[in-house]
Order: sequence, then C-alpha cells, then structure tokens
Amino acid sequence: MISALYVDDDPSFLEIGKMFLEHSGMIQITTAISAKAALETMQEQIFDVIISDYEMPGMNGIEFLKKIREKNAIIPFIIFTGRGREDVAIEALNSGASFYLQKDGNPAALFIELINMVNRAVQHAHAAFELEKKNEELTSLNEELAASEEELRRTIEQLALQSEQIRESEERYRLVMEATSDGIWDWNLKTNEAFFSDWYYRMIGYEPGEFEGNYENWRSLLHPDDVIRAEKEIQESLTRKDKGFDIEFRIRTKNGDYRYIHGRGKVVAWDNEGNPCRMVGSHIDITDRKRMESALLDSEEKYRLLAEKSRDLIFMLRLPEWKYEYISPSVLEITGYTQEEFYRNPDLLRRCIAPHSLEYFEKAYKDLLNGIIPETYEFQIITKSGELKWVSQRNSPITDKSGTITALQGIVTDITERKTSEEIVCEAMQKYETLFSSVPTGIIVTDENGAIIEVNQHAARILHVSREELIDKGISRPEWTIFKNDGTIVSSSQTYPLLELLKQGENIAGIEIGIQNPNGEIAWIMATASLLRLKGYGSVVSFLDIGEQRRISQALTMVNKKLSLLTSITRHDVKNSLTALKGFLYLLAEEIDTESEKELIGRIGSITGDIERKILFTSTYQNIGAESPQWQNISHLVDALNADGMKVVNELKGLEVFADQMLGMVFENLIQNSLMHGEKVSQILLSKRQEGQDLIILYEDDGIGIPDSEKENIFERGYGKNTGFGLFLIKEILSITGLSIRETGKYGEGARFEILVPQGSYRFS
Repeated sequence: MISALYVDDDPSFLEIGKMFLEHSGMIQITTAISAKAALETMQEQIFDVIISDYEMPGMNGIEFLKKIREKNAIIPFIIFTGRGREDVAIEALNSGASFYLQKDGNPAALFIELINMVNRAVQHAHAAFELEKKNEELTSLNEELAASEEELRRTIEQLALQSEQIRESEERYRLVMEATSDGIWDWNLKTNEAFFSDWYYRMIGYEPGEFEGNYENWRSLLHPDDVIRAEKEIQESLTRKDKGFDIEFRIRTKNGDYRYIHGRGKVVAWDNEGNPCRMVGSHIDITDRKRMESALLDSEEKYRLLAEKSRDLIFMLRLPEWKYEYISPSVLEITGYTQEEFYRNPDLLRRCIAPHSLEYFEKAYKDLLNGIIPETYEFQIITKSGELKWVSQRNSPITDKSGTITALQGIVTDITERKTSEEIVCEAMQKYETLFSSVPTGIIVTDENGAIIEVNQHAARILHVSREELIDKGISRPEWTIFKNDGTIVSSSQTYPLLELLKQGENIAGIEIGIQNPNGEIAWIMATASLLRLKGYGSVVSFLDIGEQRRISQALTMVNKKLSLLTSITRHDVKNSLTALKGFLYLLAEEIDTESEKELIGRIGSITGDIERKILFTSTYQNIGAESPQWQNISHLVDALNADGMKVVNELKGLEVFADQMLGMVFENLIQNSLMHGEKVSQILLSKRQEGQDLIILYEDDGIGIPDSEKENIFERGYGKNTGFGLFLIKEILSITGLSIRETGKYGEGARFEILVPQGSYRFS
C-alpha cells in the first residue's frame, strides 16, 4: 500500500481527491490543508509520495517542493494544480517535481491519470533509491582502492563481491521492470537500435524479442492516422534539452487490434558536438482508461439527448444560491420562457407560480429543506402568454456529508390535460351518481364472481329490502324464492338458466321473473343484463317493476280468453249457417233454368265464399299476440315446414329471434307465396347479414318475382290473389315484437324479402 500526503487549500477538492485515490485500493491518503500543515505532518509520519496544489496561501506548491528538497531529494513530488501556465510547469520540473498534472478535464479520467503518476513515481523512486545506494557503495570501494595498494587483493575481492551485488541489483531492476505495467524503451540515436523491455513486447501481444528493437519497427506498428503527429512530437523533443515528449497514440498488436498508448520520452545523452545520442522513455497502455472515458462521454451524451428531447422539464438547481446549473429546452413549451431567461433570472420560477398556488409552493419548499419530501408536488403556473397550467414536480435532493441539501434535481411535467380529464371524469361521476340514484329503474352491479357490489335505491324499493341488505347478503336461495314467468317456483336445488344468464351478465333483455324476499314479499320484474368489461366488475342488471303490468296483463288475458270463446262460438254458428246457406243455394240452382237467375245464384255463392274466407282469417288473426313472445330457433322452424319438393338452403343455424309464437307461420306463408305465385320456383335461400347493430334475415326464391308496381301494396289486407291475407298476417306477426319486413327483389329474377331484427331481439346459440 502506497502512503501519500495530499496537500490542497480547497477542502472539497481535497475530499473528492482522497475518495478517488483511495478507491483504487493501492493508495492510503493523508490530507493537509496547507504546506505548513503538511510539513508538521511529515515530522510525525513518513510518506512514499507527496501530491500538492500550486496556489496555496502562505507557501505555494513550488516553495513547498523546494522546502522538501532541502531535506529529501528522493521522495516523489507531484504538482496537481488548476493553474496551467507553462512557466509554472517548467519551474516545477526544474525544482525536482516528479510530474506536473493540471486539474482540467473529466474528473474520472483526471484521477485515473493521477493514480498512474503516483504508481510510476513511487516505483521510479524506489528504483532510484536502490541505484543510488549501490552507487554510494561503489564510490566507497573506489576510495578504499585508491587509498591503499596494500589492500589491493582484498579490494579486488570486494570488487568481485560488489560485482555480484551489482548483478543482483540489475536483476532486481529487471524484476521491477517486469512487475510494472510500463513498457520501457531505450533508443540509441546513433545506431538506431532500441531496447524494448519484456513488458513492452507483452503489452502488444508479442513474446519478448519477437521482433528487432529499432525505430522503423516501432513506426510500422503505429496507427496510420497517428504517424505524422507522433513523429512531429518526437522530432521536436530531440531539439529540446529541457523537455521531452508526452503524447497519446494507437499501436497495432500482434492480432491486428489497436491499443491506446501514453508515450513519454526524453533525450538523456548528447555527444561532444551537442547532438542527441540517447533517448529513453516509457509506453503505458491506456486502452481501458480510453474506453472508460468513451463510455462516460456516451453516457453523458445519452443523458443530454434524453433531457433535450424529453417533453418534461428537467433541471438542476444549486442551493441556497437558487441558481440553475441546467434546465432542459422543454421549459419553453411548458412555461413560455427560454432557458436563457431562467439562467439570467433564477427567481423566474417563483414569478410563474399562480397566486393561489404560491402559499402551497412556499410551504412545500420549506418542508423540502427540512427533509420532508413527498413523491410529487402538484400546483398551477401562469405561462408567459398568461395561460394557466397544471404541473407536477418530482424532486431528488443532493446533500453534502452533513446532510444539508446543496442542490435539487427534478422533473416538471405538464399535467393540464390530465387534470382536465380528471375534472371531466369527476363531473361525469357526479352525473352518473345522480342518474344512478334517481333513474326510475332498479339497477344492480356485480363483481366478477357475481356478488352484488352496488345497488340503487329504486332496486331496493322494488324488492322491498334495504340497499345495505342487498349488498351485504345478496340474493341467494333458499332465503329468496325465484318464480318462472308462468308462476311456478324454481327449486333452490335447481339451476334456472335465465337466472344464471343474468348473474353472468350475458347481453339479454326482457327476462320476466318473480322474486320473493325473505319477508315473503313478491316482486315481478322484467330484467336486462349487460356484461361490464371493466376490471373488478361483472355485470349490470337493470329491471322494471312489472307487478301492476302483470296483473293488468293477466286481466286482459282473461278478457281475451272470454272474447276468444265468444268469437269461436259465434264463428262456429256463422259457419254452420253459411253451410246451410250454401246447401240451399245448391238446391235452388238445380230448380232454375234461366241464365240470368243462375248468374245471380253464382254471385250469391261467391259472396258466401268470401264471407267464409274472412271468417277463416279472423280465426287466424285472433291467435296473433295471444301468447307471450319467446326466443325461437329459426333454423328449427324452417326445417319443420313442408316445401312441397323445393330445395331449401338454410344458412340460419344457431340463430334465435325473440318474437310472437306464430313466427313459424311467417316462413310458412312465405313458402306458400313462392309456391303459388313464383310460377317456376325450384330453390329457396335463407341467409342473414349484419346491418349496423341490427340483423337482416333474407328470404330469396328463384321465381319470377314481384312487379315493382305491386311492392308497396302486397302487405295490405286483402290485396292480391286468393285470400289476400298471407303477407298482411306476416307483417302483423312480426310487428308484435318490433320486427319489420320489406320486399327488395328484382322482377324477373325472383322474390327477395328482408326481415329486420333490431338489436336485443336476436342472439346465437
């Protein structure tokens, strides 16, 4: 572990430097705030290296260096300063400084370079110390040799011993060179031969001595883009005795890759004519450092691009100066003010705060300084154009070692649109709650498992219980009793399909059931259910109280039954009378001879037949609407009809329609219409198509069709051949549940009837 004394009058830089240097794991730092304090520390502790700032009160770095060199000429001394004048650097090196390094540039790269300087300086100092020690020993031996010939033999022996020691010293020097990560080179400028250390070769992937050491081989390994610059630096250094070269370049390894090298060199010997004859130096592999620098630059560039492209405002605010170190370009879009305006006037933010939000903002700022930091702040600002906006601010404070907040970084987001949406949603919720509570319809909302989670007051009144009871206990059997539409009870152990559909939220409508609560009170309702495609919700069931309607319906049904009975009796008697009348007309026709009388009898018979057909029509019409509508499978109805040998193509599989129970007569009359009037019908096609939310059932034959002049009249009562009631009955049967029919065929190509089934009146099984 290297023991280093680090001297700087800037406490913050002293602290960050200590952190970076000790983070390497190789250096133990002792700090001093001035040169005077450093000298006092050195009286109590020994250090391997000294790192000193230049500009310090009382005694600057070079004065401190000279003071050190008065007592210790060997200890490495590195000037680490922000002052970059060349005369300072020259004076420092002339005064015995090991290295001179400016504080400018990227902090990470700067301290990596400083760590390398510390390592090299200490290594060189140790090597120099060993050499100086051996030189002193050799000097002593030479003095002893000159002093006495008498002791020549012993001196020779001592020289032999010293020679061995020198060999050992050289071996130690070799080991030091192998242990260091520097590539050492020694260039004989006269012969152009060069010595490259073993590590020099290994650093670029070669075995030691694998290629001859000379300038040309070194030059051939340089990256083509670096050759001119490197040679220029080296040539210039050959003419300067006081300064060598210090450059970075790329060199090709054995496998063809390039590595970054920090090269230093200096002329150390001149001939009698003053020409340089020897230059030594080192190559340090800085590829990893370069990669770190590149990665750091990439990271900084990505952060810059992110900040500049973000729609959110990103800022860094220095406290307590209240000065922006950075504010992103999106500040213009959010506030209407430019970055430059905020940099010139940091207090501009406070002036943007809407008056009604200022007190909240000031309190939030005081809380932040006291360590109370909520996740977000939401307040309103007034832009440069006078527009009122909502913003959300998220803060991340930066503190010093004592915990004091020294800076604030954060993100400001324009949430005006979100706030507007929240107000709209809030208003919609209020309207929904008002509608939910005041609508004259019972409404029950269930969760995904069918449990009741919300009930309006009207639903509770219809079912004769409280809202709380419905929500807490639900509608469960056997406490509650369910009645079918015909009044029969659904057993508690029996699954009632319609009830299950309501629980599951299937899209069904017009379900009539009776519900008896635990108190014995019965409510008859007509229910509609819809599936809620929202997380946490199952279905919504709405229902009407049809108890009174049901009682009226039952009374009307009773009246209709009585009227039907009376009509049936009357129709039976009239038919008997018509039969007798037709018999008498037949007998009368046998007795008369004149043509005029026979014609008269024929007319009476025709009128009698017309009366008989109308009585038959009343029998059929009487049954329309007599029974409650129900869901009917169209395919089954069609398959049960007699098509008298015609081919029927049925594409209505699975289609169910909610209609009068005489719906089968609709398709029966359409088929009879094709048989009687189509003339050449051989095939009937039944299909469907969607028209918006409604469904169209298509009936098509390949007969002669219906003339355009008759299309508007064919559904009128009594129109057409034979009875004239077939298509009229179809229209009446369909209209019971809101269905309608029209003819859209092209005359000569066949009849085409379209039955329109509204949404909610059809489904697929």
